[in-house]
Amino acid sequence: MGKINVTDRAVVRYLERVYGVNVKALKKRISATTFEARKQGARSAISNGVRYSLAPNGKVISVSGISKLMTNRGERWKARRK
Repeated sequence: MGKINVTDRAVVRYLERVYGVNVKALKKRISATTFEARKQGARSAISNGVRYSLAPNGKVISVSGISKLMTNRGERWKARRK
């Protein structure tokens, strides 16, 4: 029972269908936020306490919070859902 047998795809579908997260809108937002960095060939972009890691081909490959602002986002999102 130790190994988690849930794919990332299943988690994304759960967020979409159970929590109502609009994944397509999130993709558009991330794309717009990283547009200039991707255009310039950067390896990462930082915006509002979030670091977006970029592949050489310009795809956004990872996202991580780097500030207290990001850390609080999950709690603020939960509060809005109530």
